[in-house]
Amino acid sequence: MMTRSFLLLWLLLSSTFSFSQGFKNDSVKSFIDKTIELIVANSIHTENLEAIKRDLYHKSLNLNSIDETAPLYEDVFKQLNDYHGGLKYKGKTYGWDNPDVMTNAYLKGKLKVEKKTCSKIIDKKIGYIRIVGNSDFAFLKVDSLANDIVSHINSINSAQIKAWIIDLRLNTGGNMYPILLGLKEFIGNNILFGGFRNGQDQPTGNWEIKAGKLLIDGNVLERKTALFHPIQTDVPLVILTSCYTASAGEMTALSFIGRNNTFIVGEPTANYTTAVQGFEINDHAGINLSTDYVVDRNLKVYKSNILPDVEVLEGDNLEDLKKDRKIIKALELFGK
Repeated sequence: MMTRSFLLLWLLLSSTFSFSQGFKNDSVKSFIDKTIELIVANSIHTENLEAIKRDLYHKSLNLNSIDETAPLYEDVFKQLNDYHGGLKYKGKTYGWDNPDVMTNAYLKGKLKVEKKTCSKIIDKKIGYIRIVGNSDFAFLKVDSLANDIVSHINSINSAQIKAWIIDLRLNTGGNMYPILLGLKEFIGNNILFGGFRNGQDQPTGNWEIKAGKLLIDGNVLERKTALFHPIQTDVPLVILTSCYTASAGEMTALSFIGRNNTFIVGEPTANYTTAVQGFEINDHAGINLSTDYVVDRNLKVYKSNILPDVEVLEGDNLEDLKKDRKIIKALELFGK
């Protein structure tokens, strides 16, 4: 891997050497070179790098400052086919939004107003919990978010609950750790249930539950709130997804793939199934890159979105769950 990366970097530098003397501002060239170096070393998308750098050099030769160069990275990320990453520069983000995405007008409206975890009992024996996205990128709310999920489970769980629906349709992402921590009893025990692989298919992190404890990359995550009633092993479970289930929401859904008595119902997810890491360029800039693919408990690699076991497009009704087509399908799968 090191030899391959070094060779690629040498080719990139040598193929564009003729530009090096022609830049109006040397700091622009240095900025471009630094970003390309970071992409070479870390990104899972390196197929078009020579053309990308050549294009960046050509467009930047006569620019006066990095301020003028930064917007060019919108096209860089498009050429990388990386719409999970982006250039961060002076408070702005320059990235690419994938145009080939599904939409759901009803759920899009709900994203604006449904901001909290919600739990209900359906037909006296089905537990329902809806978990929305979060913005805990600084890991400041892991405890509170996980404990909130457990509190909702406790509010409806009892011996009468025979199956569960975990609704991720409004989970647009954020920090996956508190979500997994809150749901760990559903995921299983003494199991490796997912992880990451780099572009060379080498393991870069594992998600595990051992002796009831959640371990992410070997780090133990503790939870302060306990369940009042145990979750039965292999209790029937349906995960609901939508075209807005993204990033941490997708990682959560993927954590259940391969579990017994489990179905994913709904729409294909948003296709943000890569791990993203940030790298500093200078005091004013950083670059977020997709660095790893995610794998499920069977070590299947996901390079695109998650497809449901049973596809149900639209038909959502959060005001009246009994009329919600995705929930109707879930109840059918439970054999109701």
